Amino acid sequence: MAKYWRHICLAIVATGCLTFGSSNAFSELNTYQIKSAYLYQISKFVFWPEQKKQSDYFNLCILGENTYGGNLQKMEARTVFNKPIRLLSVSSYEKSADCHLLILTNPSKINSSAFQQWLSKHAVLTVADDAEHIDKAMVAFVLENQRVRLHINIGLAKQSGLSFAANLLEVASKVKTGDQQ
Repeated sequence: MAKYWRHICLAIVATGCLTFGSSNAFSELNTYQIKSAYLYQISKFVFWPEQKKQSDYFNLCILGENTYGGNLQKMEARTVFNKPIRLLSVSSYEKSADCHLLILTNPSKINSSAFQQWLSKHAVLTVADDAEHIDKAMVAFVLENQRVRLHINIGLAKQSGLSFAANLLEVASKVKTGDQQ
């Protein structure tokens, strides 16, 4: 009987792979679903200053075009440190002081030194979609061997008054300290 169920499960998996495996749209959708799930998990492994926890909401902000589709909206049903997640769109990083997590969809348009100076006064976790902008993102999503991986900039997080749990650092494929270039 167990052998029968194993064959059924294998057939379902194989059919799913054949149906969806070759579709680029499905791969892209899957990538952003994974990144959205990571965002939620990452937020639970960040040590936030107490004053940041005093707000009524956990503000997940996006600066630029929302490339995540409807995946971020699904997070609004969840909570971080017992605060409901609220998704906000911001027009500039200067207007994101109330954000807990800021997704930078086009970090190349941001002046690095001015942004780092702003971050030193605001405890906002920044996230970007590539390792090229690790000078602006505390967490960067990168694709390595067709898998979403994390690069973490500890120095930038420390500058902003944030730190990461060891569990999160263990899953990162690269960790940058403040003195690395």
